[in-house]
Amino acid sequence: MVEAIEREPDLTVCGQAEDAQEALAAITSIRPDIVLTDIELKSSSGLDLIKSLHAQMPMLPTIATTMFDGLKNEQMARAAGASGFVSKDDGPDKLIEAIRKGLK
Repeated sequence: MVEAIEREPDLTVCGQAEDAQEALAAITSIRPDIVLTDIELKSSSGLDLIKSLHAQMPMLPTIATTMFDGLKNEQMARAAGASGFVSKDDGPDKLIEAIRKGLK
């Protein structure tokens, strides 16, 4: 996914994290225009990250992604506050499309 984003001349990956705590600290410091998070993080839940971001920075668009059970996870991500969802099975074009939509 990072490679697909970096191929776009107007998009830049400004940080990466393995868990919600690390991501939240980086996001607070970096202040990105949009956040892309996997629902399954190394030692925590991307849903928890989305909830925290939605509570602390409600205007920050957040896109959730996962490889598992798309519809169920999309519903959980949106309930947590995600503004978008892309299944990893959808491929890089759908990811870029979702990012651009989230940035509008």
